[in-house]
Amino acid sequence: MERKITIEEEIFYKEDYQIRMLKANNLNGILKMGGRGVNQNSYYDYDVSGKISMKAMFERSKINAEDIKMFLRDLKNVVKEVETFLLNIHCILLKPEYIFYEEGKYFFCYYPLAKQELWEEFHELTEYFVKQADYQEQECVRMVFLLHKKTMDENYSLEKLAAECMKTLQEDGDAAEEHQKKAGDKDREDMEEDLQGRDWITEQEIGSGVMRETDTVWAPVKKLLNKRRKSKWGDWDGLHIEEEDFS
Repeated sequence: MERKITIEEEIFYKEDYQIRMLKANNLNGILKMGGRGVNQNSYYDYDVSGKISMKAMFERSKINAEDIKMFLRDLKNVVKEVETFLLNIHCILLKPEYIFYEEGKYFFCYYPLAKQELWEEFHELTEYFVKQADYQEQECVRMVFLLHKKTMDENYSLEKLAAECMKTLQEDGDAAEEHQKKAGDKDREDMEEDLQGRDWITEQEIGSGVMRETDTVWAPVKKLLNKRRKSKWGDWDGLHIEEEDFS
């Protein structure tokens, strides 16, 4: 079943080159859009079948670093796609209710009557990221605050900012992997020391057991030899060990 959202504007509808370009081509990452005029008003319909808005998605869960990474990748791609078709990048809407997600990819509304610049829209979106971020994930916290801070700079580069965030995420991942490796090495060392300690204790216990067993077996013999010493120690012909001596 087809599902769509509509943006209404109280202005006379005019079909310019943007609408014709969008109707004639399927832009990767841009929602299929149709425009119409009714009673001096303009209506722009977007097909969102099978998709969920960012706003609805993150009302149920928190934004993590992987979500932001995916979003930055798709936003960079859609900006390039719009530029390729000689369209205005500032017509890409970046409010959470106009960004949609489906099967690992984000989709964007192209709104020909947009008045706000893309850079301002993205800065406002980073404020939304700060509010919805998963503060249990260190990488996510670092990225959202980096994005929010950098978008306050005048004439910042979206592509450079995205690359910097990707680098930050990669460095965090490498650091976490190195920490995990060191922790694993330490665990192995501790385990080896523990096993060596157990081996030493086992050896001592076995040695003590052998000594106790040896003393038990040879006690009668020692007793008998002590008896013989009272006579002639070198006279072995007279040495007889009786069975009762071992009892």
